Amino acid sequence: MPNLVDDRIEELLKEAEHRLRGSDAPALPSPVAQPIAVQPTTKKAAPREALSVRPAQSRPATNASKKDTAGPNWFGLPKTDLTPEFKRDWQLLRMRGLLDPKHQKKALRSAPPEYSQVGEVIAGPADYYSARLSRKDRKRTIFEEVAAAHDKEKLSGKYAGIQRNKTSGKKAFYQRLVSQRRKRQG
Repeated sequence: MPNLVDDRIEELLKEAEHRLRGSDAPALPSPVAQPIAVQPTTKKAAPREALSVRPAQSRPATNASKKDTAGPNWFGLPKTDLTPEFKRDWQLLRMRGLLDPKHQKKALRSAPPEYSQVGEVIAGPADYYSARLSRKDRKRTIFEEVAAAHDKEKLSGKYAGIQRNKTSGKKAFYQRLVSQRRKRQG
């Protein structure tokens, strides 16, 4: 019985193959019906080509279509746009220790960051009204904000100290020095 089933399957496969090829194609003999002769083969050595260096091929520019950003972990922070205003503001931020030497700030590197963005902080509706800046207190540039943060008395006192050191060696400086010596002695 199992041989009958195998023969029937073989006939069905031949008929299906015959239908696929068309009626004019000759039927192929069954591979099971004919014995297969196994012949030993020897490996032929394939001709070797001389080693050479491949010519350089340009790769398709996949990154050109993407915008250059810091990545999704940095919320797509864009590459720094080096405008003259940004360069001036970056230089001011680097030299902020000169305006107020009493408050030590962390030193910034001389080169601007690779990825950064300059914007304006807008007060949200959830902020208290007293926490918002009034129009009078709002400044247009970073320089104006930094200059407004330091009181004018400090800057004028610093200026007076610089002028005092510059005038050292003049007649008024010498007279004041002599009067201070007399006060200590007498």
